[in-house]
Amino acid sequence: MLAYFRGASIILFGSVYYRQLPYDLFGLFASRIFPLILLVALIGGGLGIANEKKIGFRLAVSAAIYSVVATLWIGIRYDPQLLGLLLRLMFDIVLVVLLLHPQSKEYRRIWFS
Repeated sequence: MLAYFRGASIILFGSVYYRQLPYDLFGLFASRIFPLILLVALIGGGLGIANEKKIGFRLAVSAAIYSVVATLWIGIRYDPQLLGLLLRLMFDIVLVVLLLHPQSKEYRRIWFS
């Protein structure tokens, strides 16, 4: 559920957050391509987990870790507002923790084996 919520927040608020990046080649790539890749990975991972697919779990974990790294990198480098960074980072870290929690690993071992 949290992967879907994070994907919806990228759709709703991603353009505001990524608009702060500079208008060079990397900024254009990071502001247009990275959010789309993250959105597809989060939604695909959530659907894969819901349909009990191993690839869905791996996709969700990799997207969640990437989201934490990207939020930290862009937030520290370009975002002067600490509260906005902490709110975005909170949801990203909670998603990683819930996916990598030992009880989630036990669920994965039972249903995906």
